[in-house]
Amino acid sequence: MKQIIKRIIGLGLLLCLSVSLIACSPSGNSSIEVQEGVEFKILDALKINNKTSNTVYYYFLASVENISDKVYHMSNLNYRMASHDGNQNNSINAIDRMQTVITNDVNPEQSTFVYGFIGFANSDQKNPGLYFPDQDVFLPFNSVKVRTINDENITNSDQAKFTIYEDNYFEFDVDASDLKFEWNHGKSLVSGLNITYRNKTKERLVVPFLSPVCTIDGLKLQDQKNADQLKKMNLDELKKQDFKVNGHAPKTTSFTGTALGYQLYYLSPEQEVVCPITFEFENVIPDFESKTGAITININSPALGYSQTIKVKS
Repeated sequence: MKQIIKRIIGLGLLLCLSVSLIACSPSGNSSIEVQEGVEFKILDALKINNKTSNTVYYYFLASVENISDKVYHMSNLNYRMASHDGNQNNSINAIDRMQTVITNDVNPEQSTFVYGFIGFANSDQKNPGLYFPDQDVFLPFNSVKVRTINDENITNSDQAKFTIYEDNYFEFDVDASDLKFEWNHGKSLVSGLNITYRNKTKERLVVPFLSPVCTIDGLKLQDQKNADQLKKMNLDELKKQDFKVNGHAPKTTSFTGTALGYQLYYLSPEQEVVCPITFEFENVIPDFESKTGAITININSPALGYSQTIKVKS
């Protein structure tokens, strides 16, 4: 896997984990031939019990290995997350889910990864996994050793730099001590947020991720009469502009930025990854007169019930 700017490397995304990890004994098949010479295999699975919200999340990492002499197109991969009960493969009433592939095509003698998670109310979904309707085959998550995490030991802090979670498997740190705002040719940029993930084991581990989201309460550049001039200004010049309307503060809108340099699905054995995250806002001007601060970063994990709000000075 290449370490490109998006870091879709073989990395894992975060997790502000919790209590001790408990491995369950494997049961059932973990692999299936989805096409002649092409094998899908579950590599790792993680269960998160969130007692506070009474929810359960399952994260999985799988591989697709192509030992045939033809290119395998991942668009042909047909599966869904389901719950197996007797001879029935039942749909799960999910409150949250994600399924993604690392590459679109797998060349002969090559392999790739599949990543996903599903969250649901803590009910009677006793045997979740992946169902392949074309082959009528079910692969339970517990076909591999499922590590179990609870939400009780998450560290919530108002400090700019701290460890969210640490145990014998992982360590996850947040460093927001050097956040800064920049204005660059019509783009608002918020940088300086670093999230570090460390795998302490000799195994590849799938990791649930924290989702950093940055919002700006501000104005659209295109709505300003002198938009072309504003676009060329530096930050000091921009701050001196009067955006009032008839002597009153302008009506602002909340904009969500695009997170750059951040997308991690698993951690390789004993791997540590520092993710510098930058948020980009195209044609958005912060409300520099805001008394509560116009720029906000929210770091959260629905699976673990973790959330942290950070204000950024503009």
